[in-house]
Amino acid sequence: MISSFLILAVVLLAAYLLFWPVPINPQGWNPPKAPPYEGKFALCNSLGGAEKMWRGKMAGPEATAIKDGMLYTGLGNGDVVRASIDGSGDPEVIANTGGRPIGLKFDAQGNLILCDMMKGLVQVTPSGEFSVLSDSVNGRKYNVADDLAIASDGKIYFSDISSKYDISQANLAMMEDNPLGELICYDPATQTSSVALDDMHLANGVCLSPDEDYVLVNETVGFRVSRLWLKGPKAGQRDFFIENLPGAPDNITYNGKGTYWIALAFPRFPKVDALASKPFKKKLMMRLPQFMSSVPEFFLGLELPSYGLFVGVDLDGNITHFMDSHTGEVGLITSVLEYEGQLYLGSLESDYVARVPVPQAI
Repeated sequence: MISSFLILAVVLLAAYLLFWPVPINPQGWNPPKAPPYEGKFALCNSLGGAEKMWRGKMAGPEATAIKDGMLYTGLGNGDVVRASIDGSGDPEVIANTGGRPIGLKFDAQGNLILCDMMKGLVQVTPSGEFSVLSDSVNGRKYNVADDLAIASDGKIYFSDISSKYDISQANLAMMEDNPLGELICYDPATQTSSVALDDMHLANGVCLSPDEDYVLVNETVGFRVSRLWLKGPKAGQRDFFIENLPGAPDNITYNGKGTYWIALAFPRFPKVDALASKPFKKKLMMRLPQFMSSVPEFFLGLELPSYGLFVGVDLDGNITHFMDSHTGEVGLITSVLEYEGQLYLGSLESDYVARVPVPQAI
């Protein structure tokens, strides 16, 4: 009798471990081995002396834009604010989206175009009027509109991190790590949106090339930057502009002088990277108590331990700069914007915008 119960218990346990439903369905892929933090990626705390502007007066300035001596950003409470670039005075609220504004750029008419995690692609006019430009594509609501770039013909390219998960499920998106990110193209002339590129591991920062012959899209948990060619013999084709970055790329900006600045939201965690090729192990860990997990960091998602770091990349995809704050003086960096010899560092988690002089190339 005891042996029968034992056999039944073993069978039930095996069935649970093998088949119990979990909220993710990872496909599995093979990211390259993370580069070590040595040589050109040696951690030296080069951001330790960063100036912290408007500290305590901005809650989560994820990205920034600068126009006419004013810095603009979106905050966690939905406010869109501006403040004098010299750091004087308090931030001024110019609009509230009712959601969570993050990536932002000015269009040719002076309108501030923003990606809002909850609303989609939105617009704030110079007079402060707010409107939604696009909230869906192909009948699907955007889950997390993230970052954008505006072409000279007015078309707006912006990312949606996942066609499956919204911001409340961001941890699951990172844990599943399927290529569900999309690049959307919104055409203001027709007021229509279409999917320009898909199959990305959490689509994030977006940037057009100087000649607008291609658009770059950061893949946060792919640790790479995808490139979609818009013009020339490769038009419509995709390749990778840079792969195997030393951290998870968030936003990307171009300085107009040959350098793309790529914010790295968190450093690489080789044990977590290694899980990408083991979908069954991911499911198994989700069926066990977390204290039994062989990779506890797997469950942290957006709460992975982080510190400030970013890279500069030239037009050929070569790393030219690397800066870090591994001791924590500057936290998670989600954007880097160059203006008049200074870099302005946004963060989804900080209460300030950090500022450092443009560093020398490696």
